[in-house]
Amino acid sequence: MSFKNFSLKSKLVIYIVVGVFLVLAVSTAVIISTVTSQEEKLAYQKSIEMASSYANQFDADMKANSAIANTVALTMENYEASNRTEVIGILENVLKKNPNLIGVYVGYEPNAFDGKDAEYINAPGYDSTGRFVPYCNKIEGNVTVEPLLQYDSSDYYQLPKVKEKPVLTEPYFYEGIFMISHVSPIFKDGKVVGIAGADVPLEYMNEVVSKVKAFDTGYAFMVSNTGILLSYPTHKEWIGKKTLYDFKSKEITRAADDIKNGTGGYIEVSDSTTGKPVVMFYEPVRTGNLAFVLVIPKEEMLAGVVDLRNKLLVISAISILFMAALSYMIARSITKPIDEIVQDFKSIAQDAVKGKLDVRADTDVERDFREIPMGLNEILKAVIVPVRESIRVTNALAEGELKERVNLDVQGEFRELGNTLDKFSETLNSIIGDSNAVLTAFQQNDFKRPISIHGKGDFKLLTDGIEEARQALDTITTQRIETQKALMDYAKELECSNKLKEDLERVINTSPVIVFLWRYEPMWPAEFVSENITRLGYEVEDFTSNRLLYGDIVHPEDLEKMAAELKMNVEAGCTNYTSEYRIFTKSGEIRWVDERTVIQHSEDGEVHLQGIIMDITEHKKAENALLKMEEIRKKEIHHRIKNNLQVISMLLYLESGNFTDRDVIEAFRDSQNRVKSMALVHEKLYQSEDMVSVDFADYIENLVDYLFQSYSLDSRKVSLKLDVEKVFLGMDTAVPLGIIVNELVSNSLKHAFAGKKEGEIYIELHRCKDNSTLQKKNPDNPSTKGRPQNNERIGPYGTTENKEEKLTLIVRDDGKGFPEELDFRNTTSLGLQLVTTLVDQIEGDIRLDRSRGTGFEISFFRR
Repeated sequence: MSFKNFSLKSKLVIYIVVGVFLVLAVSTAVIISTVTSQEEKLAYQKSIEMASSYANQFDADMKANSAIANTVALTMENYEASNRTEVIGILENVLKKNPNLIGVYVGYEPNAFDGKDAEYINAPGYDSTGRFVPYCNKIEGNVTVEPLLQYDSSDYYQLPKVKEKPVLTEPYFYEGIFMISHVSPIFKDGKVVGIAGADVPLEYMNEVVSKVKAFDTGYAFMVSNTGILLSYPTHKEWIGKKTLYDFKSKEITRAADDIKNGTGGYIEVSDSTTGKPVVMFYEPVRTGNLAFVLVIPKEEMLAGVVDLRNKLLVISAISILFMAALSYMIARSITKPIDEIVQDFKSIAQDAVKGKLDVRADTDVERDFREIPMGLNEILKAVIVPVRESIRVTNALAEGELKERVNLDVQGEFRELGNTLDKFSETLNSIIGDSNAVLTAFQQNDFKRPISIHGKGDFKLLTDGIEEARQALDTITTQRIETQKALMDYAKELECSNKLKEDLERVINTSPVIVFLWRYEPMWPAEFVSENITRLGYEVEDFTSNRLLYGDIVHPEDLEKMAAELKMNVEAGCTNYTSEYRIFTKSGEIRWVDERTVIQHSEDGEVHLQGIIMDITEHKKAENALLKMEEIRKKEIHHRIKNNLQVISMLLYLESGNFTDRDVIEAFRDSQNRVKSMALVHEKLYQSEDMVSVDFADYIENLVDYLFQSYSLDSRKVSLKLDVEKVFLGMDTAVPLGIIVNELVSNSLKHAFAGKKEGEIYIELHRCKDNSTLQKKNPDNPSTKGRPQNNERIGPYGTTENKEEKLTLIVRDDGKGFPEELDFRNTTSLGLQLVTTLVDQIEGDIRLDRSRGTGFEISFFRR
């Protein structure tokens, strides 16, 4: 049954229901797809961030433990007293202050500590060699001191000795405790004389990780970079004995390989305990060569997504049913009166077919449709008279009586009907005569005789058709000749065009560049790609069939940058640009390419992309090699400067031995400390990643530890309190600021606590919360006159401009206080002169606070 035979009511219901269904179905599908996709991405992102957060916490713990070993090694490098008991006391103190450690130790080469190994052979706490290898540990609960074992063969001693750099051992069992060791070499005169280390038990890690919960039943565990399980919430017997490779799962093996390479990610796999599908997220703990693994049941992670999708489906179904019912009611209210009128029209039409033109339509219908039957009745009344007259005249014409005329006084188109009948016979005779003459000329092959009388309407089609046939026959021979010539010319042009196309394709396919035509859509589908795409291992059909999008071969780390760069150039109206990024070959190899893109904007607003890509991998490798050489050169410069400054410090120390005057010796020691503070800056620059900035918090801690050792103070008499934020400073600020800290702390150690049983030195470094109000300029300080105030500095053309961040350094002691009669800005003390001069050098302000002992507060801007 044809659709046009359906009733109006059925059509309205079908149109409305189908239209609403399609709109709701499409919109619901789009909404469900978009919302569920976003929810799923958020669930995955939340889990990744959780795993990364825990990994960062453990990374911070590992860095702190590594810093303890480095600090002990640095302390031993600068330790000159050669007192074994004192060193053991230092180790015990470090162990007590760090409850997360199981042991702290140093180990020296034979006779490298004090040359007295023979005196300690088989003494309590020593082995048969007498070497100084004390191991302070809490294995039995209380702090005990034992000699190190197996140092001649074990990695914890041999690796830092051979590599001459700090190392972190693989997890191992020692006397029933699963642990790792942070070990740093001890240098003297450029040679390794021993090691310093700290043992970290992994039991606390298992306790912490086992408490981690994700969603309802998710759990976490830790592994080493070789895949060994360091913790597990249920199977404790696996810890230290089983690896990820033992699970015999392709996905888990791939995750283990990523962890071994220091890479994070996630996989979907069946849980080894429950058998349920889970998502395993893993993030590296880079300092410890470990990884944090978070396991979440996929059903729990996506439960919210499934519930949201079901709700949207129910809402959509209810909406479709409601609209179907509403459309039926609307269709019924419209079609009922129309059906009544149509039935009446049908009855009139049947009577009219039978010749009964006197029938009239029923006007007793609804008000909105009443004009329809009334108008029909008027039409029937007006038509019946001229129709009857036209029938009479037409019958006469059919009998050949062309002189018969319409005898009826009517108006409008009915009058035109009569006139038309009158003209019909006259026009018909003229057209027939003229057409016969032309057709007779056709029979004699005479196509020059034109039609003289042109009719109208269908007669015009007849006469014009004859005229057009005459003209066509007259020109057909000439057109045939011209057509043949045009075909020959076109064939020659087509042959040249094909040859040029083949030459261009040959040049492109043999060149080092690959040509692409892209659509400006997500992931850039390719409309065309040159055949030399095989250089990357792909086939042309991989892209033209949309099995691969161009974005699929772009390196994920470069994809977002590349998309943003393209969007910026398109929106800016640029016609071409170049960019560099990485792509994958079909075999998985990473290659650098240079893309040169032409952007075409059509009149209708569409964007088309044409471009070429060229492999620049070798060029990139050369650039990276040059950057590596530059990094090595900078490190060597800082290392040599540090060594030269240490030599100067040693020369000052040796030269001071030639004098007996206490003031002269004190001056030599002050100079030695200043040189040491500068050498420490270069050492920190050498150890930093960018070799441009120094972790000043770490620098202050090392510098003050050195000063306490230099002045040989009893730590129980003078204590140190540090409140230092992690701030990175450039060399131009770090060197003078380090000398300032050196001078102020040295003054406190020498003068502040004379005659006191105990005291405290307090050092604070923090960022100012409000750069404009936290620190006021001292109007009495002549060094501030003529300089910009608060957070301003002089720009390159004499203008003032704001600096990025303001810092405050406070060095205070609770000693006897700074003398009231002295002005620290005008004193003969070289140290205080250096302080005020260097404060001016870093464009800072200094203020003396006598309210609680002696405190110097220095405000400056970070460089």
